[in-house]
Amino acid sequence: MKRHLKLLQIILLIGALVLLVNGRFTQADHLPTPPPPPTFPPQPTTTLVPPQAVAGDSNFVYLPLVLRPEEIGPWVDTQNRSQVVTFYQTEYLASEGVPHGWAGSVGSCNPGSTSAAFKEAVLRRINFFRAMAGVPAVQGFAADYNSKAQAAALMMSAQNDLSHAPDTSWACYTAAGAEGAGSSNLYLGVYGPSAISGYIYDPGGGNYFVGHRRWILYPQTKFMGTGDIPATAGKAAANALWVFDSANMWGPRPDTREAFVAWPPPGYVPYQVVYPRWSFAYAGADFSGASVTMSKNGSPLSATVSPVANGYGENTLVWEPGDSFGSAPGSDITYQVTLNNVVIGGSPQSFSYQVIVINPGP
Repeated sequence: MKRHLKLLQIILLIGALVLLVNGRFTQADHLPTPPPPPTFPPQPTTTLVPPQAVAGDSNFVYLPLVLRPEEIGPWVDTQNRSQVVTFYQTEYLASEGVPHGWAGSVGSCNPGSTSAAFKEAVLRRINFFRAMAGVPAVQGFAADYNSKAQAAALMMSAQNDLSHAPDTSWACYTAAGAEGAGSSNLYLGVYGPSAISGYIYDPGGGNYFVGHRRWILYPQTKFMGTGDIPATAGKAAANALWVFDSANMWGPRPDTREAFVAWPPPGYVPYQVVYPRWSFAYAGADFSGASVTMSKNGSPLSATVSPVANGYGENTLVWEPGDSFGSAPGSDITYQVTLNNVVIGGSPQSFSYQVIVINPGP
């Protein structure tokens, strides 16, 4: 209970969200404010809809990660290069290019729904990042979360704007959509699996604390919801990702591969998902006096630490290495990361690990 009260005291109300229009990222909106923790986790009141397997081309077998091959386990062994390559090719790439199947209409304020296969592709992208980070998979999408997130995405697209607190003057306003907006990460200009990658990327000056990434990788989350609207004439695409799993978010922290949750994680990581902002989360840690040192293939590399902002998932330190990312490396690149003066339970601790950036192939 004391932990819950402490969390309430540090929750921040504002954090910028990303807007992607005409290929440019700009600051657009704020992260949602999580609901207060219940006295005890309530039982789910929604109908839970786990993903279904879809028959078809072997490149598009939409299985949830909780059903991935036994040798993979509950998360990826990122110290195993071949396993990481296989996982990227069979999970990340398989979530791309799935038809959205949306039959709604922005003009008539009909939110419609995307196909089951498309939702499974979104879930697969979420669980790719969680498995790579060593976090248990999201078990599925809740039907109620999906419905409200879909209504929220419709409002964002119809208004061509983003807000976690849209008022009744908004185009296609509904109470359900407003509730969805208040409990979701929001993206304008991108939808589906690409929006999930955008949240992990979390660029933009107002997103220095990578709050969207932190909610997607929050270990306690078991169920999410997705709302997706493709671009239509004069209206941008939109995604709303419901991230506040109120039945579970204040429950016990599950086991994770490491005691911390980092992105990029320790071990081998495909270059396609290594972004300019790096993060290291540790529940309850005090990062106010922490520092980061790095090297690249043995040579010193600068690291610019961002201001600490707690209240978005687990306490997290964010920094930007003095290097560029996004291009295929000619050979594996090894980054050594060391964090000092991370205060846990009143005692300063240090952490050191390697991130090896690889080219997993096309």
